[in-house]
Amino acid sequence: MITTDLVNIIFDKYNSLPVNADIVADRNMHELMEFAIDSPYVDFDGDKLTFVKGQGPLRSIEIERICGAHDFGSHMAIVTPNSMYMINKADGKMTVILPD
Repeated sequence: MITTDLVNIIFDKYNSLPVNADIVADRNMHELMEFAIDSPYVDFDGDKLTFVKGQGPLRSIEIERICGAHDFGSHMAIVTPNSMYMINKADGKMTVILPD
């Protein structure tokens, strides 16, 4: 179950990484890329992720803005400096979470 406390822990983890952290290993970018390649709901073009069910400003996100990713099993969390995108793996629905 994804709780508010768990979301805050993940958000804090990726927003407090040192500047010299390994982009792939420390930020779980390999999990995000595997998800993006296998998912019909996310397209990856090298510079950005595009969400098939996203609209307006939530349509895509530049890779350089992503602080980290976390696989919750049923959802993939994408952490940016100001928000967390939760993508439902089963249907592609996206929820944007703002930190407390």
